[in-house]
Amino acid sequence: MFGKKIFYGWYIVTASLFIIILDGLLLYSFGVFLPYLNEDFGLSRAAGSSLFSFRSMVQAPAFILAGRLIDRFDPRAVIFGGGLIAALGMFMSGIAETTWQLYISYGFFVGLGDAVLYITCVALVSRWFMKKRALAIGIITTGVPLSGLITNPLTAWLINGYGVRNAFFALGLLMMTVIMAAFVLRARPSDKNLRPYGEEGSAHDEKRGASDGTPKEKSDWTALEAISTPSYWIMYSMYFLGFTTFLIIVTQFYNFEIDLKVAALAAAGPPAAIGLGSIIGRTLLSSILAEVLEYRKVLLICFLAQGSSIVLLLVFEHIWAFYLFGFLFGFFYSAWVPIFPTLLGKFFGLRSLGTIYGIFGTSYSIAAIGGPILAGYVHDVTGSYVYPFVFTIICCYIAAAGAFFVKAPVRKTA
Repeated sequence: MFGKKIFYGWYIVTASLFIIILDGLLLYSFGVFLPYLNEDFGLSRAAGSSLFSFRSMVQAPAFILAGRLIDRFDPRAVIFGGGLIAALGMFMSGIAETTWQLYISYGFFVGLGDAVLYITCVALVSRWFMKKRALAIGIITTGVPLSGLITNPLTAWLINGYGVRNAFFALGLLMMTVIMAAFVLRARPSDKNLRPYGEEGSAHDEKRGASDGTPKEKSDWTALEAISTPSYWIMYSMYFLGFTTFLIIVTQFYNFEIDLKVAALAAAGPPAAIGLGSIIGRTLLSSILAEVLEYRKVLLICFLAQGSSIVLLLVFEHIWAFYLFGFLFGFFYSAWVPIFPTLLGKFFGLRSLGTIYGIFGTSYSIAAIGGPILAGYVHDVTGSYVYPFVFTIICCYIAAAGAFFVKAPVRKTA
């Protein structure tokens, strides 16, 4: 795979993995912080969950901005700057005294900075690989579940040992250290006098633009052309439904266990199992199953299985069932995440992928705005998570049905 000399794109993959781990840290830690923030600030489940929703409202336009920035400017400056903003938000959250201060620190600053960490790395890695692109994207997006495996018990340990505020400080300091990985990044293979991994071409091809990881003009789509196709919006809807499910589970699962009188540190284990399942699933499903089965079949299988795993939470109230659920949920969730950016690059080319994927990422933000706060509100009204969990199962099954309608778009000719 590496030949005589390690291809620099694999260094890009490694650095991107660490950066996306930070994105996962911000995602998974909120579910652990939530019950303590609710208690300290006197918030209901819906009000506490609205912090995550507000953060996601900030992220929606920030995703589009991040995509445009990574298409135009040095990724080192863009991603390092975003990481520092998010770390600053964590520090500010640790000193917040009122709810509105928490909205500014965690909602605005963390949301703004976090928007740069995931979208940009996926778009960047896509430029460096023609072959093994799905594998490369699968590796870096493993950063989210890998972070989940570590973040839940780490955050719970920090809170129980040192308090909520010191936990914010510690995670902010960790972010400032890890974001240094951004300085390894380069915008395009041509910056290192290279061609994308697996690309065959001449020096003449390289000068024409192949070396920047983008296809030739005839296969390039603009962002406006891409979002004018039915396939784009079908995938957008599936992504939205999948992340509505994921975010309701991630933000409410820890609370669900606490309601059942599971001890705080023990309750951190099953959410971490989502991370473990995702790591194993992303390795097996993305790199093996996706190579054997047609992508629509992979999407169908994974969405159906992900939804079905939630039934365990409705039937059992035992810790072993929570661990089993966490592993299965993460295992099947993991495969569909890298498939979508891979399909976007395959369908629409790479030259404008940052912008295209940035717009696509707003589906995550919309899911994050509505899903957690809806689940929290329903719990406030009913005192139960049964209805939110049933809702997530329905979302997964609808997303699975969407797999039958995804197909390569045909470009309109004048």
